[in-house]
Amino acid sequence: MAMELVNSTAPSPVPAQLCNISSEYKHTTYAVVYSVVLVLGLLGNGSALYVFCKLSVKNRLSTIILINLAISDLIFILALPLRVGYYMRESLAQSGGGGVGGWRPHHERNVDVLDLACRASTYLFYISMYCSIYFLMALSVCRYLVLSGRLRHQNRVYCRRVRLLCAGIWALVVGINVAYVAAADGFTVEASGCLEPRSAGTWDFLYRANIMAVALGFSLPLVAVLLCYALMIRHILAASAGRRARDVALVCLVLTVFCVCFLPYHVQRTLHLAYARDAGTACQTRAHLERSVVATLCLAVANSVLDPLIFLFVGNGFLQAVRKMLAAVVTGGRGAVRWGWPWGKGGDDDGGDGFSSSGGGTTSFPTPPSPPVQQPLVLVQPPSPKQDRGDGGDSTDL
Repeated sequence: MAMELVNSTAPSPVPAQLCNISSEYKHTTYAVVYSVVLVLGLLGNGSALYVFCKLSVKNRLSTIILINLAISDLIFILALPLRVGYYMRESLAQSGGGGVGGWRPHHERNVDVLDLACRASTYLFYISMYCSIYFLMALSVCRYLVLSGRLRHQNRVYCRRVRLLCAGIWALVVGINVAYVAAADGFTVEASGCLEPRSAGTWDFLYRANIMAVALGFSLPLVAVLLCYALMIRHILAASAGRRARDVALVCLVLTVFCVCFLPYHVQRTLHLAYARDAGTACQTRAHLERSVVATLCLAVANSVLDPLIFLFVGNGFLQAVRKMLAAVVTGGRGAVRWGWPWGKGGDDDGGDGFSSSGGGTTSFPTPPSPPVQQPLVLVQPPSPKQDRGDGGDSTDL
């Protein structure tokens, strides 16, 4: 499943010198995009993981899944400096004619330490991407089960099952990648640089591996997500305004990640491999595919930047924890800062799932206290044991 096939401008069934395809733009673009994703992704996912683990309510289904989603993004983000260093060296080597600092392009040198480091980051990228896909599928399935009434309580049994599900996703994706690495070595894959194929046999092997990856790693989760959202429509329409806003945000954000980040990448990767293994492919077609590789891979990497938006709108207790942190900074711990959402009240009626109940989108600061007013004594009956369920008072909260 892990393969650097999308990055390849290395020799293929059609000799590179006959096509004369330049790859300098690719290295420069990757170095810039990866640097931006490194900064934004590290801030977004690192902050989200801190909030979920330290300040938020962790004993909820969606929080457990989102924690694993943030970890999967950080795995690739922390390896990005290796890829940035590799592509910066390639860009400098090609722009200097192969003589800058003694550096030569990957097809003119033997594999070195930075090449191997870039290859390792390639495997981490595919582990991160396919884990993210499956965690988004798990989040969608759990939300449907909650809305349909099949999951009624936030208790330890359901949380333990979701943790086991997340552990199974990690084991599946990592296991398939390990099996691919073993198979690639067994087939003696010929590659240079950051695992860029060099022979027709390698392209053919990667094409067959890609078909399995597209079927199991992308198509199956996408069908499951679309099916869940189709079944959720009537439940969303029957929900309250605040809960409906959260569910609509979940649907829109997850579908945006699938359609913008993952779908173009998998379609282009399949086409690229199909043409690359054909020795009769025209050079013009090959050049167009090489350019589209850069765009679709950058979109796939941007998934690590878009996922924090899901944490913001869907994460249980995420906004409340962020508001407390910002209140401590803005007011020095003397008051609270409240932010509302365009849809107004109703967002917190589902057990504090991340939507503010204040409207208008304004910030309020503490006002001087008014003189105390004597209130009549009122006897309040304590809640019965059935009312104190410990789940936020909402059995349908995800």
